[in-house]
Amino acid sequence: MITQWCPECAPAPQGMPKFVYTTAGGQVFHRSSTCKALQEGQEYAIRLGMETHTPRRVSLAVARAEGRGECAYCFWDYQPS
Repeated sequence: MITQWCPECAPAPQGMPKFVYTTAGGQVFHRSSTCKALQEGQEYAIRLGMETHTPRRVSLAVARAEGRGECAYCFWDYQPS
């Protein structure tokens, strides 16, 4: 397998971490499992009586392949090349 094709081996773009955090019910990825926006989303789901999901650590490539975008709180300064 070519290194750039492997989500675990490929280098992350400049300014992005190699691994990020997602939840099964979320639409974005986070820099940290303790992201303020992630925690607020979990609290909001609880208030609505919805199920919450434990954040999971995945490679950036996997998160993007799932169609997720950057958390605006975690990546406020990220500018794609």
